[in-house]
Amino acid sequence: MLKKYILNNDSKQKRTHKKEIKIPPHVKAFEKLNILEKKQLWQKGEIKEYHTEISETMRRYIEERFNFIALELTTHEIIEILKTKVREKNSLKIRSILERADLAKFAKSKPVDDENIESMNIAKNFIKLTKEESNSG
Repeated sequence: MLKKYILNNDSKQKRTHKKEIKIPPHVKAFEKLNILEKKQLWQKGEIKEYHTEISETMRRYIEERFNFIALELTTHEIIEILKTKVREKNSLKIRSILERADLAKFAKSKPVDDENIESMNIAKNFIKLTKEESNSG
């Protein structure tokens, strides 16, 4: 009986010591954007959904990367905070895709093909330029 208790207790301790793997924000964001590209939403006429997903992905990335509640803020508020954290040209570019997404979501605006492609490219480029470098290596 005692042997069983010791073995069970020991195995529980080993389980609680497992290190939780934290996926960096840029890795999650790139993964979501790549999945979004494969869905080909805007090519199917689902422009609102396409821009909503880009906006949400970028807001989540910004939230995790820069430690503020981007999902709860307006585009204007996000940009004002980002201006203190990134180069102005980068905050202006992200502003353009967030505003485009706002228009597609709320004003039923329909961005043209070039704008749809540009939004994805700006999103990926913003992540590349602002990702935190890992401490390993």
